[in-house]
Amino acid sequence: MRGVIGLDFGTTNTLCAWMDGDVPIIVPNDRGERATPSVVAVSDSGEILVGSSARNQAMADPGSALFGVKRLLGKEKSAEFGGERRSPEDAAAAIIAKVKRDAEEFLGFDIDSAVITVPARFGDPQRRAVRDAAARAGIKAARVMNEPSAAALARAWLSSKDERERLVLVYDFGGGTFDATVLRAKGGSCSVLSSEGDDALGGMDIDAAMYRDAVGRFGEEFGIDAASDPYLSRMLFDLCEKAKIELSSRDEATIAVPFLRGPGGIVHPSVKFDRSRFDRLAAPFIDRSIGLVERVLRSAGKEASDIDALVLSGGSSRIPLARARLSGAMGRESDPRVNPEEIVALGAAVEAARIEGRLQGLTFTDVCSRTFGLEIDGGRFIPLIKKNEALPAVGRRVFTTVDDYQRSVELHVLQGEDNAAVQNVSVGRFLLPGIRNAPKGEPQIAVEFAIDEGDMLIVRARDMDTGAEQSIAVFDGGLDSRSPQDRVLALAQIAKRESDGLTVDASLDSELKDLLDAAANCAGDDDKAARTATLLEGLLSELSARRAASLSLADRSA
Repeated sequence: MRGVIGLDFGTTNTLCAWMDGDVPIIVPNDRGERATPSVVAVSDSGEILVGSSARNQAMADPGSALFGVKRLLGKEKSAEFGGERRSPEDAAAAIIAKVKRDAEEFLGFDIDSAVITVPARFGDPQRRAVRDAAARAGIKAARVMNEPSAAALARAWLSSKDERERLVLVYDFGGGTFDATVLRAKGGSCSVLSSEGDDALGGMDIDAAMYRDAVGRFGEEFGIDAASDPYLSRMLFDLCEKAKIELSSRDEATIAVPFLRGPGGIVHPSVKFDRSRFDRLAAPFIDRSIGLVERVLRSAGKEASDIDALVLSGGSSRIPLARARLSGAMGRESDPRVNPEEIVALGAAVEAARIEGRLQGLTFTDVCSRTFGLEIDGGRFIPLIKKNEALPAVGRRVFTTVDDYQRSVELHVLQGEDNAAVQNVSVGRFLLPGIRNAPKGEPQIAVEFAIDEGDMLIVRARDMDTGAEQSIAVFDGGLDSRSPQDRVLALAQIAKRESDGLTVDASLDSELKDLLDAAANCAGDDDKAARTATLLEGLLSELSARRAASLSLADRSA
């Protein structure tokens, strides 16, 4: 037997869930814990540690561990821990692989696929990095699902017998990210109306604010420079996180680190966080979350009074100030029937069972969490599928050439909300050759963007006169997480393809040939492969710039 699990890969913790009959359950790890800390470390003997073992290793050797890898995916090429630089995808893969092994041991069968949740604001490079990390862990990402959508689906399943139509707001305040989502639910039907978020807003930011406050007081009151000592700094950060959690149910928490050497001898420093001090530190981050709640209501075309239920998700949603500010803004209390830390994983398990065909009578419609479009002449961005369109979504538009007798066009696919292409995120580029030989403005180039329910984007372009057609083949995205050997070979193929049919000077042509030869002779030498890949990236930028200058698109409807 094989199965599809639900996986909530969080900034702070990773949870696994399984649909047991018609009940979603949390799958514990090998320690019996319902959540595995999203921490990876390297032991003194070189063993890769994950979870609580990695947290313990971090106390003994702070430089051996990596926390918050989720925030690095799709953004950073490498991170240093354990004395080496490793890719964030490899670190994430170690966490996912452990959770997979523990799930297989608990459930008694092999796991080959998972529905993996990500913040709604995760861009295409970040989502690709998550899929890559899962693949490295030996598990296929059957679907990459937005976290608030998973929480909404869990709530819809738990309330599937309620035939009243309700508007629900999901307030998802996790360890590293925040999302707010408005959805419509009725019986076994659930559809997302709008989603907003910030992938750099979470409980870790509150921990950091508490840490800075504690470091300042250690210095002022006891003469201890905690920030300069990596061991004390790591301990203090962990104690601040524990104090934050304690302050969800108590009015004060004390951080104490005895037997430290101060300027006058041994001291036993301790600092107290009362409710007032903690709220003052947390308020800027909570206020940002409430601002996003107000924005998601506007984008859904709803008022706070229209919302029938509030669902909390993420550990940071337990903070009393967050609950008070949310209740004040919405004029109602949250639904007490759900566990904020577990609801996303449970929703992922529901979706896993749904796509396996094990659930009947449940329908779910998500929305596109970001805008996709093309760069055209003048560096403008033309959207074809806008954020919060229901999935699956299709966008079509007709473009034309900008030069007389232009035989090819380059399509630069972007995601973002800015009218200037340079301000948005590049998803990929591809060429459409075979354009009708005609004066500028005459050819008609039909472009179609299609996103399926799994949030997978396909772009097609067709010359309506000649019938020439192409679909997207990303050449400048999705390569960062590959091994040096795979990366340099992929870049070499791209460079060769980009140079075909392009007139270049002798110097550039010679550089291209030298780099292609070097790429073909990098086997077994990762350092050489990495250096050659860097040089190929620079060459690709030059080739792309030259091609783009003569292959631009114009908006025919303009």
